[in-house]
This record gives sequence, structure tokens and C-alpha cells, in this order.
Amino acid sequence: MCRNRIAFLPRVLFLAGLIMLMVSDLKAQSFDHEPYPKLDFNFVNLELSLGVQPQNLRIDGEAVYQVEANISGADTLTLYASHLDISNVSVDGEAADFSLQNDSLFIPVNDSAEVGSQYEVNIRYSGRPQFGVLQNRNETIWSSQLPKAQRHWVPIVDHPQVTFKTIFNISVPSGIQVWATGEKVGEEVLSVDAMRYQFASQKEVPASGLSFAIGGFDNQSTGYGEKKINLAVAKSLDSKIDPQAVLQNAQDYLASVEEKLQREYPFKQLQIVVLEDHNGEKKSWGATTIFLYKNRGDLDTQLMRGIIGQWFGVQQRERQWNQADAITLSQTLLFKELLPDSSILSSKDQPKGFGHSLYSQFGSEQWNSWQKGIGEWQNESVTVFMRDSITKMLELSAVISWEEYANFWYDHIGQPLFERPQFSFDSAESSQRDSVAYEVYYDFNEAEGELKLQFEATQGYFGELTTIEAYEIYPGKVDTSEVTFTGKEDSIVLQVQPTINTLQLSYEDYPTLTLDEFKPSSFLISELRNGETVEERAKAARKLGYHTENPDLQLAIQDFMKQDLEPKVEAGLLLSMADITDGASGTEQAFLDALKSDHQVIREAGLMALQNYPQNSTVVNTVQAMAQQANEMPMFKKSMQVLTAVMDEESFSGFVESIVQADTVGHQSIFAIKELANMGQVEDAVDQANLFTESEYSYDIRSAALQLLIQHDHAASNWLNRGQELAEEADPRIRFLIVRGMGQNMNDEIRQFLMDYRQDEYDARVHQKIKDIL
Repeated sequence: MCRNRIAFLPRVLFLAGLIMLMVSDLKAQSFDHEPYPKLDFNFVNLELSLGVQPQNLRIDGEAVYQVEANISGADTLTLYASHLDISNVSVDGEAADFSLQNDSLFIPVNDSAEVGSQYEVNIRYSGRPQFGVLQNRNETIWSSQLPKAQRHWVPIVDHPQVTFKTIFNISVPSGIQVWATGEKVGEEVLSVDAMRYQFASQKEVPASGLSFAIGGFDNQSTGYGEKKINLAVAKSLDSKIDPQAVLQNAQDYLASVEEKLQREYPFKQLQIVVLEDHNGEKKSWGATTIFLYKNRGDLDTQLMRGIIGQWFGVQQRERQWNQADAITLSQTLLFKELLPDSSILSSKDQPKGFGHSLYSQFGSEQWNSWQKGIGEWQNESVTVFMRDSITKMLELSAVISWEEYANFWYDHIGQPLFERPQFSFDSAESSQRDSVAYEVYYDFNEAEGELKLQFEATQGYFGELTTIEAYEIYPGKVDTSEVTFTGKEDSIVLQVQPTINTLQLSYEDYPTLTLDEFKPSSFLISELRNGETVEERAKAARKLGYHTENPDLQLAIQDFMKQDLEPKVEAGLLLSMADITDGASGTEQAFLDALKSDHQVIREAGLMALQNYPQNSTVVNTVQAMAQQANEMPMFKKSMQVLTAVMDEESFSGFVESIVQADTVGHQSIFAIKELANMGQVEDAVDQANLFTESEYSYDIRSAALQLLIQHDHAASNWLNRGQELAEEADPRIRFLIVRGMGQNMNDEIRQFLMDYRQDEYDARVHQKIKDIL
């Protein structure tokens, strides 16, 4: 009996845990818009007064709605208010007995409504949004355009189906600028420390497209007929953005889209906000607003896409994000016709695995796949019809789906295009997987007139016979032959004349192929003397160092170095001499002298050669000084790599600490900390890396620090402490990395923490990561 009960217990616990996860999933957030939300009331107008404290992302707000009953008998207005503290609600000036449940705000109206009955609803609230509002290290904050984002900073039904006129009154500390949905209609000094900005839209805008940006901007404007284009560039980008060029392009692009669509720009003003980092945002346009990100790639592509988005994306908008290809198709058709030279966006600055979610529909990868794949999707006549009828597509319902587009096409050309195309995107990772690399070892038998080439694959390999050309270089002539190989290892023997100077392989027809060749020293000396390009001569110079068994080469290299050489060639010879001398006593001076060269490539070669001299005080002091004085990262990295070879661990650890204390940006520190960890000083490296996870550093620094901690910090208690900071972290990419670290150091406490926290995580990507872990 006891044995049976004990054997049964693990199954009970497993089933209990499974049921708990299933219940958790039932309660979990839905991240896409409802297809057809129940709307008992029509929203006529929103006047929003918002006080924002950028230093802690705190908001205090008052939302005043004018609503109108759509049906008789409606007695409760339902809004969404995620993690907002509602302090007071009134209807037509009378206090309302509201309730807040599961992020929904229920407001009873005074009487059972009749169709057309109008009410004024006033809501006072406050909060600190974790989702829906983004913040960078400069305390610039801006609104997300991900689905269901607006409900985190204003009580609302933030569905594409809902539209209304708007008035925004946004109060901020003095010295900070504000841009928001609508036309800027005023600004007012509230006190020495505060300003208020007002924006209004007399044209209805979608609730899902409300947007704002608050921060330190350099602002410029230009007219566009009776309308206006405003440009706000983050002050950190002053020297990197040409504002006049952006404004001129905005004018040109607006005009070209208007001409093609035969429709005016739909609003009185266009606000363009340029920021450093996208913070993981996918959709970059809202009503009257375009966000451009320096690390998203070509600004012209982003700008044109955002301008097109004011028609296809705001006027006509996606009903659900999983149907958003209808919008991307429209944008692509227009883009390809109006700006054919630019199209690809960058996908940098996001953790691996972070981009695969519902949000990807408006992400760089999806956009790029449409740009590359649309030409192959349908035959030319279908594509021409789609392009030529794009103006008529705007006459479809404002809130659209792919099916509505497909119905339009079918009605006109009888083509059942109801399945959305599935495009593949050739990422850098896939390109790397497709590449093939071989090492080629030369064995020259001069007496027999035979040259054996041994091929050994180092990355991928050719499964079929591959033929490349070989040029046999002789005094006064060149003979051509073919070299054929396949598989992971292969060899071929060429019959050559004893007077051959060298052999050169040509594989231009195989762009994914790389060969690393190891030739006899006589071949290399011939190429060093007679190579047609600097690159050929420099490559030969560097390869001489692999012949360490030939002591005569040291004298030959020294003789070469007495000549007037190109810097790249001299650098190659220095590195080859370092390989041959291998740290022999008294040979370091040539490399120390190279550090004084006017050419960086020679200085770097001399520096790398010094790693052969461990515990040499002159070398250690010299390289340490170079690291401290390095203004550019390549030289700093090489200096630190050499120090790991010549410095003892304790001294290196102290030196890294001094770098960390002096480095205010973080790039040098992160690299130094990685080298410290590679030396085995993991505990010290973890302590130092923790300093660079704070929000004052840029994403690339913070993410590098967290990646280092994920690799080396396996203390569950440390990760639990980092998890406590999730609710205060505005960047979803950082939350994603912290959750990843917690998942790799799981214990019962972390599991319970993630189960409790998951219901408060509103970013689909982070939420999914937690789900995968649990």
C-alpha cells in the first residue's frame, strides 16, 4: 500500500503542475486585437491631460471622453486600463461607482441608454507603465505602437475599429519637448519648472494609433502647402543626422505618395521623431507620427515606409496583427514604385530569438522578405493589377484583413489569392550556414615534377565534384589547368615543371567558397616579390610564418624588411617573423620598434607579436600603456588580448578594475571583463559585469553584460535578484535577457517567481520566453 501511494504521488504532482500551467494559460494575456470587439458606445472625442515625469516614467492623467450609445439598453461603458490606478470617475459631472477587474474598467452610466444618448465621462488616474511606453538612457520616452499598448497610459478601447477626435495636453519638466498625435496648437509655461504642450486632431484618428514622444530634441519644421512637417531629432544624434535632408525628403515623399494615390495627406501636421535605438519596437508609425531609428537601417526607407503608413496603416489599418500582411503588401507596392533604390531594414540590436512573435508582422525581417519576394509571388499581370489598383484598395473598409484584399482581387481578376504568401528571408546566419571553407596544403616534389594539393573542409563541404581553375606561374609564361575536388577531404596531383614559381587557384564562380592555402616557402617568396596587388604580397608575407621549420627564413624576412615596403606587407612580415622567432630572448626589440610606426597596421602587427614574451616587464609596461592610451576599440582589444598572454592573472584583474573605473561609456570595460572571464577570473568578471547592466548604459553595453552573466553567473540567487527588477525595466529586450538567465539557473524560487510575474508581463516575446521556460 505504501509503495503504491509513493509511486502514485509523482504522477499527482505532475498532473497538478500541468493543470496549474493550463489554468495559467487560460488567464494569460491575449496579444492581438479582437476581430470584432463589442462596442456598446461610439467614442466621439478624447481630451487627455497627461503629466509625465521622465526620470521615473511616472504618469498622472485625466481622460475626458464624449461617448454616444450605439444600442438601446447599454448601461456600462467598458474601457481597458492595464496597471493603471483609477482614483476617480464621473459621468456627466456625477461620481460613478466604477470597478476595475482584470485590466478592464467598468463605468456605469446614469440610466439605461437610448441609441444616440451622449455622455461625458471623466477619469482620473496614475501609473508607471511597464509596457506601452518606452524609455532610453537619455530619459527620452515615447509610446509603443504594438497592439494593446495605449491602454497602459490611458484608459481606452485601443482597437483599430475605434476612432475619435483628440486633444492632448501634456505637461513635462522645463527644457523637454513634446510631440504627439494631432496638430500642435499651443504651448504654455506653467511654472519655472514645468511646460504644457497642446495637440489636437479635428480629424478622427484610430485609438490604436495614438502616440507621443517626450525628451531632449532639436526641432525643425517646414511648410507643406497649408500643412506642416515637424522634425524632432534626439540631441545625441546631432552630428549624425542631416535635418534639412530629412525634411526635404519628407516633402518629396509626401508629394509622390499624394500624386500616386490622388489623395491629400490626411492630417494637418506630420511629426517625424528620430531616435537612436528602436528598443525592440516593430511598428514605427502612428496617427500623424513617424518614428525613425538610427539602428534600424536606411532612414530614407524608414521615412517613406512611415509616410505610406499614414494612408496604409492609419487611414486603412490592420484589424488584427496576424492579418497585417495586407498593410505590408500595400506599403511594398507603393514603395517599389516610388523609391526603388532603397528597401531593406536592419534587424540589429535585439537578442537572439527575440524577434519571433506576433509582433514580427511589422518587423524588419518580414518587411525585408516582402521586398525580396513580391516579384516572385505572382505572375506579372496579377502584380500589375495590384499595383495599378492600389488607390481603389483605399476605398475598402478602414479596418481591413487579408481576406478583404483577396475578395477585392477575386471580384476584379478572378484569382483566388486567399492564402498569404510565405517568403523566406536570407539572413546573415543562413548565409553563413551556406558558406564553404577548405584548407589547402601544398606538397611540391621538385624532383618528380609533382604538386599535390590536399583539401580539408573546415566549414561545410561540397557534396559534388567541384572544378576550379589553377594558374601555373613560370618565368615568362602562365599555364592553365583545372583542379577538381569534393567531400570533406580530397587530394589531387598536378604535373608541373620544376621551374614553377607558384600556383594560384581561382574560384570566382563559387562566391560562397573560401580557401586558406598553405604553400611552399619558395612559392610565397615568389608571390612576395612578384604579386600583382598589395593584398597578394601581404598575404604571402604573412604565410611565411607557417614555415617555422626553416630557420633561414628569418634572415630572408629581415632582408625583405630593409626594402621600401607597403605597410600591409611589412605587417605580414612582422607577424611571420614573430612566428619563426617564437619569443626567443632578445628578439622583442623589432616588435617594440614597430609600435612607433606611423601606420596602424604595422603597430597592430608589432603589438600582436609581443604576446610571445610573457612576464617580460618591458613588454608588459609598454602594452599596458598602449591599452590605457587607445582611443579606438581595435587597438584597445588587441592590447588587452596581448596582456592576457604576458600579464599574470592578479595583475590583469587589477588592470581591468582600473579600466572599469575610468570608462564612462562601457565598450572598453565589457571587452576587458570578457578577457578577464576567459582567463578564469570568473568571480571578478561577474562582479564587474553587474555594473554595466544599469539603464544608464546603451543597449549594446547592457546586453553584452547580461550575455556575459548568462554565460558565467550560475548563482540562482543572483538571477532572482535581477528578476525583482523586471517590473522597473522599460526595455523589453533587457527583460527578455534577464528571463533567459533565470531560465538557465532555475530553482523552485525562480519558478514560482516567474509563474507569479508572468501575468504582469505584457510583451508577447518576453511572455512567451517565460512560458517556454515553465
